[in-house]
Amino acid sequence: MKNVLLVGDSIRLMYQSRVAELLGDGVRVFAPDENCRYTKYALWGMYSWYEGWGCPAFDVIHWNTGIWDLHRCTADGMIFTPLDEYLEYNRRLAIQMESYCKDLIWATITPGGRQLDEKKKTNYSLKEGDTRVYLCDYTDVWNGDVRRYNAACSELLSRRGIRIDDLYGVISADPDRFISEDGIHPSPDGVEALSQKVASEIKKLL
Repeated sequence: MKNVLLVGDSIRLMYQSRVAELLGDGVRVFAPDENCRYTKYALWGMYSWYEGWGCPAFDVIHWNTGIWDLHRCTADGMIFTPLDEYLEYNRRLAIQMESYCKDLIWATITPGGRQLDEKKKTNYSLKEGDTRVYLCDYTDVWNGDVRRYNAACSELLSRRGIRIDDLYGVISADPDRFISEDGIHPSPDGVEALSQKVASEIKKLL
Protein backbone atom coordinates (compact mmCIF):
# COMPACT_ATOMS: atom_id res chain seq x y z
CA MET A 1 0.00 0.00 0.00
CA LYS A 2 1.33 3.42 -1.01
CA ASN A 3 0.56 6.56 1.01
CA VAL A 4 -0.11 9.87 -0.73
CA LEU A 5 -0.78 13.24 0.92
CA LEU A 6 -2.85 16.00 -0.69
CA VAL A 7 -2.77 19.47 0.85
CA GLY A 8 -4.48 22.59 -0.44
CA ASP A 9 -7.48 24.88 -0.34
CA SER A 10 -11.09 24.38 -1.49
CA ILE A 11 -9.99 23.41 -4.99
CA ARG A 12 -8.05 20.47 -3.50
CA LEU A 13 -11.18 19.55 -1.54
CA MET A 14 -13.03 19.42 -4.86
CA TYR A 15 -10.62 17.08 -6.64
CA GLN A 16 -9.25 14.85 -3.86
CA SER A 17 -11.94 12.12 -3.94
CA ARG A 18 -11.65 11.78 -7.70
CA VAL A 19 -7.85 11.67 -7.44
CA ALA A 20 -8.18 8.85 -4.90
CA GLU A 21 -10.39 6.95 -7.37
CA LEU A 22 -7.88 7.43 -10.18
CA LEU A 23 -4.95 6.30 -8.02
CA GLY A 24 -6.79 3.07 -7.22
CA ASP A 25 -7.05 0.61 -4.35
CA GLY A 26 -3.30 0.29 -3.89
CA VAL A 27 -2.96 3.91 -2.76
CA ARG A 28 -4.21 5.42 0.49
CA VAL A 29 -4.84 9.16 0.19
CA PHE A 30 -4.41 11.35 3.26
CA ALA A 31 -5.72 14.92 3.31
CA PRO A 32 -6.80 17.46 5.93
CA ASP A 33 -10.55 17.50 6.48
CA GLU A 34 -10.47 21.27 6.42
CA ASN A 35 -9.66 23.92 3.85
CA CYS A 36 -5.93 24.61 4.21
CA ARG A 37 -6.49 28.29 3.31
CA TYR A 38 -3.33 30.36 2.88
CA THR A 39 0.26 29.11 2.97
CA LYS A 40 1.05 30.17 6.52
CA TYR A 41 -2.06 28.37 7.76
CA ALA A 42 -1.01 25.18 5.93
CA LEU A 43 2.45 25.40 7.48
CA TRP A 44 0.94 25.77 10.95
CA GLY A 45 -1.58 22.97 10.38
CA MET A 46 0.86 20.32 9.17
CA TYR A 47 2.09 19.50 12.67
CA SER A 48 -1.35 18.67 14.08
CA TRP A 49 -2.67 17.06 10.89
CA TYR A 50 0.35 14.78 10.66
CA GLU A 51 0.08 13.82 14.31
CA GLY A 52 -3.64 13.16 13.90
CA TRP A 53 -2.96 10.72 11.06
CA GLY A 54 -0.58 8.76 13.27
CA CYS A 55 2.62 10.06 11.65
CA PRO A 56 2.51 7.82 8.55
CA ALA A 57 5.32 7.45 6.02
CA PHE A 58 4.36 9.15 2.75
CA ASP A 59 5.46 8.02 -0.72
CA VAL A 60 4.35 11.23 -2.48
CA ILE A 61 3.14 14.62 -1.23
CA HIS A 62 1.23 16.99 -3.53
CA TRP A 63 0.35 20.48 -2.29
CA ASN A 64 -0.63 23.94 -3.36
CA THR A 65 -1.74 27.16 -1.76
CA GLY A 66 -2.15 30.65 -3.15
CA ILE A 67 -5.70 31.75 -3.88
CA TRP A 68 -6.27 32.75 -0.26
CA ASP A 69 -2.85 34.44 -0.22
CA LEU A 70 -3.83 36.58 -3.23
CA HIS A 71 -7.20 37.76 -1.89
CA ARG A 72 -7.61 41.44 -1.07
CA CYS A 73 -9.71 41.16 2.07
CA THR A 74 -8.37 44.01 4.20
CA ALA A 75 -9.20 47.72 4.28
CA ASP A 76 -5.87 48.70 2.72
CA GLY A 77 -6.81 46.82 -0.47
CA MET A 78 -3.47 45.01 -0.60
CA ILE A 79 -2.82 41.37 -1.50
CA PHE A 80 -3.11 39.44 1.76
CA THR A 81 0.31 37.74 1.53
CA PRO A 82 3.06 39.79 -0.18
CA LEU A 83 5.18 37.83 -2.65
CA ASP A 84 8.29 37.70 -0.46
CA GLU A 85 6.25 36.25 2.42
CA TYR A 86 4.52 33.79 0.09
CA LEU A 87 7.90 32.52 -1.07
CA GLU A 88 9.26 32.32 2.46
CA TYR A 89 6.31 30.32 3.77
CA ASN A 90 6.43 27.97 0.80
CA ARG A 91 10.16 27.50 1.43
CA ARG A 92 9.41 26.58 5.03
CA LEU A 93 6.49 24.38 3.99
CA ALA A 94 8.81 22.60 1.56
CA ILE A 95 11.23 21.90 4.41
CA GLN A 96 8.32 20.53 6.44
CA MET A 97 7.23 18.29 3.58
CA GLU A 98 10.81 17.10 3.01
CA SER A 99 10.86 15.89 6.60
CA TYR A 100 8.01 13.50 5.73
CA CYS A 101 8.84 12.42 2.19
CA LYS A 102 11.46 12.67 -0.56
CA ASP A 103 9.06 12.82 -3.54
CA LEU A 104 7.26 16.16 -3.53
CA ILE A 105 5.01 17.95 -6.01
CA TRP A 106 3.93 21.59 -5.78
CA ALA A 107 0.98 22.67 -7.93
CA THR A 108 0.57 26.13 -9.41
CA ILE A 109 -2.31 28.43 -8.49
CA THR A 110 -5.23 28.08 -10.89
CA PRO A 111 -6.45 31.13 -12.86
CA GLY A 112 -9.62 33.14 -12.48
CA GLY A 113 -12.28 33.42 -15.17
CA ARG A 114 -13.99 36.27 -17.01
CA GLN A 115 -16.72 36.21 -14.33
CA LEU A 116 -14.41 38.23 -12.09
CA ASP A 117 -14.95 41.23 -14.37
CA GLU A 118 -18.67 41.12 -13.57
CA LYS A 119 -18.30 41.15 -9.77
CA LYS A 120 -18.72 44.29 -7.71
CA LYS A 121 -15.34 45.56 -6.57
CA THR A 122 -15.56 46.74 -2.96
CA ASN A 123 -13.80 46.04 0.29
CA TYR A 124 -16.77 47.28 2.31
CA SER A 125 -14.90 50.41 3.34
CA LEU A 126 -17.07 53.17 4.82
CA LYS A 127 -15.23 55.76 2.77
CA GLU A 128 -17.40 57.04 -0.08
CA GLY A 129 -16.01 56.55 -3.54
CA ASP A 130 -13.45 53.96 -2.44
CA THR A 131 -12.48 51.89 -5.48
CA ARG A 132 -10.21 49.36 -3.79
CA VAL A 133 -11.09 45.76 -4.40
CA TYR A 134 -12.48 43.05 -2.18
CA LEU A 135 -11.31 39.43 -2.56
CA CYS A 136 -10.69 39.15 -6.32
CA ASP A 137 -9.56 41.84 -8.73
CA TYR A 138 -10.50 42.10 -12.41
CA THR A 139 -9.61 38.98 -14.39
CA ASP A 140 -6.51 40.35 -16.12
CA VAL A 141 -5.15 41.86 -12.90
CA TRP A 142 -5.92 38.73 -10.84
CA ASN A 143 -4.35 36.38 -13.37
CA GLY A 144 -1.34 38.64 -13.71
CA ASP A 145 -0.77 38.28 -9.97
CA VAL A 146 -1.37 34.51 -10.18
CA ARG A 147 1.24 34.14 -12.94
CA ARG A 148 3.73 36.28 -11.03
CA TYR A 149 3.37 34.22 -7.85
CA ASN A 150 3.44 30.95 -9.80
CA ALA A 151 6.62 31.86 -11.66
CA ALA A 152 8.48 32.92 -8.53
CA CYS A 153 7.41 29.93 -6.44
CA SER A 154 8.04 27.45 -9.28
CA GLU A 155 11.60 28.74 -9.58
CA LEU A 156 12.15 28.58 -5.82
CA LEU A 157 10.85 25.05 -5.38
CA SER A 158 12.37 23.67 -8.59
CA ARG A 159 15.79 24.56 -7.20
CA ARG A 160 15.02 22.23 -4.28
CA GLY A 161 14.24 19.38 -6.69
CA ILE A 162 10.48 19.60 -6.18
CA ARG A 163 8.35 18.75 -9.20
CA ILE A 164 5.93 21.39 -10.48
CA ASP A 165 2.38 20.42 -11.45
CA ASP A 166 1.06 23.14 -13.79
CA LEU A 167 -2.59 23.27 -12.79
CA TYR A 168 -2.72 26.86 -14.06
CA GLY A 169 -2.01 25.53 -17.54
CA VAL A 170 -4.75 22.92 -17.26
CA ILE A 171 -7.47 25.45 -16.46
CA SER A 172 -6.20 28.26 -18.70
CA ALA A 173 -6.39 25.92 -21.71
CA ASP A 174 -10.19 26.35 -21.71
CA PRO A 175 -11.31 28.74 -18.95
CA ASP A 176 -14.89 29.11 -20.16
CA ARG A 177 -15.32 25.35 -19.88
CA PHE A 178 -13.18 24.71 -16.80
CA ILE A 179 -14.08 27.62 -14.48
CA SER A 180 -17.42 27.86 -12.65
CA GLU A 181 -19.69 30.88 -12.48
CA ASP A 182 -17.97 32.22 -9.36
CA GLY A 183 -14.88 32.91 -11.47
CA ILE A 184 -12.50 31.04 -9.17
CA HIS A 185 -13.53 27.43 -8.54
CA PRO A 186 -13.45 24.77 -11.24
CA SER A 187 -16.58 23.58 -13.01
CA PRO A 188 -17.35 19.83 -13.05
CA ASP A 189 -15.26 19.53 -16.23
CA GLY A 190 -12.54 21.55 -14.54
CA VAL A 191 -12.54 19.27 -11.51
CA GLU A 192 -12.16 16.25 -13.77
CA ALA A 193 -9.32 17.87 -15.71
CA LEU A 194 -7.50 18.80 -12.50
CA SER A 195 -8.06 15.34 -11.04
CA GLN A 196 -6.61 13.65 -14.10
CA LYS A 197 -3.55 15.91 -14.03
CA VAL A 198 -2.91 15.54 -10.30
CA ALA A 199 -3.30 11.76 -10.42
CA SER A 200 -1.02 11.54 -13.46
CA GLU A 201 1.75 13.52 -11.78
CA ILE A 202 1.51 11.44 -8.60
CA LYS A 203 1.59 8.16 -10.52
CA LYS A 204 4.91 9.18 -12.09
CA LEU A 205 6.49 9.04 -8.63
CA LEU A 206 4.81 5.94 -7.24
